[in-house]
Amino acid sequence: MRGLRRGRVPAQGNGAGRRHDLLSRLLAPLVSVAVLATLVLLAASPAHGPGETVPGGAVAAGSPASPEPGWSGTDSRRPAGADGDASPRDTVELGTPTSKPAQGLDVFYDQTISWRPCDVTGDGRGSADDRCGTVRVPVDYLAPRGETVEIALRKVPAGNPEARKGTLFINPGGPGASGLEFAMEARDFFSDDVREVWDVVGFDPRGIGESGGFACLRSKDLDAMYAADPTPDTQAEKAAAASSRTARLQGCLARGGALARNMGSEQVARDLDVMRDAVGDVHLNYYGISYGTLIGALYGAQFPDRIGLMVIDSAVSPDYVAADSASQDDVDGWAEEEAATVEDGLDAFLEDCVDQGDCALGDDVDTARTRLLAFLDRLENKPLPSDAQGIPRLTEGWAVTAVNSVLLYPDSWEDVEDALHGALEDGDGTDLVWAAMDTVMRDDDGSYVGGYEASHLPIHCADWPLDATSQMEPSASVLDEHPVYAHLHGVATDSCEGWVGTQRTNLILTVDATSPVLVLANERDLTTPPDGTREMGHGIFGSRLVLVDADGHGVYANGNDCADGIVDDYLVRGLAPRNGELCDA
Repeated sequence: MRGLRRGRVPAQGNGAGRRHDLLSRLLAPLVSVAVLATLVLLAASPAHGPGETVPGGAVAAGSPASPEPGWSGTDSRRPAGADGDASPRDTVELGTPTSKPAQGLDVFYDQTISWRPCDVTGDGRGSADDRCGTVRVPVDYLAPRGETVEIALRKVPAGNPEARKGTLFINPGGPGASGLEFAMEARDFFSDDVREVWDVVGFDPRGIGESGGFACLRSKDLDAMYAADPTPDTQAEKAAAASSRTARLQGCLARGGALARNMGSEQVARDLDVMRDAVGDVHLNYYGISYGTLIGALYGAQFPDRIGLMVIDSAVSPDYVAADSASQDDVDGWAEEEAATVEDGLDAFLEDCVDQGDCALGDDVDTARTRLLAFLDRLENKPLPSDAQGIPRLTEGWAVTAVNSVLLYPDSWEDVEDALHGALEDGDGTDLVWAAMDTVMRDDDGSYVGGYEASHLPIHCADWPLDATSQMEPSASVLDEHPVYAHLHGVATDSCEGWVGTQRTNLILTVDATSPVLVLANERDLTTPPDGTREMGHGIFGSRLVLVDADGHGVYANGNDCADGIVDDYLVRGLAPRNGELCDA
């Protein structure tokens, strides 16, 4: 469980100046939904270990030819290692799918997308060559004759139509971040080699943005949530916090209706198969990052013979067993494991602050930590004034939201250090409020952009069903022993109490993939730590794990030539690395 935040809505980390503009806008830094810390993660070994080859099929990746089934040995046509040494590669071969649409879904699998020029954006993103379209899917796959919703797609056409391999679907995570936004940035994100041969298609998942998006959490709900006391002490404060969580979910369900009740990742994965068919591809080719990896994995669990080239980048831990019999000791143990990651992350920031020689918190890490916590405590009773539009006070909640960003994005450190100067030395909370707004993608007009903040709740509740320990908090003794954790992540802001929608059925991920799925992890990713990515890799039989000596969230396009080369080899040339390959810094 290390690294999974218990129940705090993740800071999104979407401001300017992060590791690159695209990921800073799109990637929700942590998939930490409240129920994750109340679940017992599985450590059991899969029937097939990562790297074991499962019988292959008959259609080579990116080729209309039909060679003999099975693996065809190694290929080192392109060295991917940072040192230039050629590493052996397996040529990916895809089988001929035999699965058919479920009964009653034929009408949805008989669609043709009417691609049209996309509307021009005023910010210079995207291209006049991009094409937009929609695919209609049932809101409830168990009642396909009922309500439907249109899924919005944006296509960046392959640069070389003659070399085109098909469609590469992409998803940036969240849950609930906009794939249309991701597609607008695809030319900057993916290499020229990838874009030459793939139509890159992003989509807004159901209930998000242009795909039937609705106001699950309104701006005023989110403002109140982030401003709220993150360290309720009295029974009255705790009761008020619990009541607010329940009210947010009930309001979301009332506003979203049937669509809100059917927004889980399993449903999105089924939508993906309809999209795959609509673009005319036999297999699903997919790049998913962060929470988008769960969508890809659940697709594989439902349609294993349809997996094409699939990249799982910085995955969440997918498995859980309902902890109906978990004790308070279990909850405390999970909190202590998570606290270790939170404390390490904050200390790294504080050490940097001290090393700069002008840290507003003090001259050594211990002093800085003590002063930061004391500052947060003071804000509970005496917020600082703020000139930020719509947020006139820096409360403890807004300050915690700002500080959370430093745990996930080192390139936010300088901004937060500067903001702390204004708050501690001048008594002005404006810069810290701005840092918090940046973290959660709140514009000056009060709107929250990007999809995740306003829409994650029903996905959370569908994907991680409520269990008996979901309302349990760590013991006071644990919170006292770990004050950093207590301030930053000790109290839940989400609740699925009263959830009446669909629930994920594939609780223990097992994907009997017939071709190798590429699984990527950074060694020092505090958003989705590599242990969770390994767990997803274990559940996808025959997957190929690549571990990168790097910080931050997201492996591809993060500045590591070795990792980028491996992904390009896989997507462009159909070459899979050996399982367990390492990329140096």
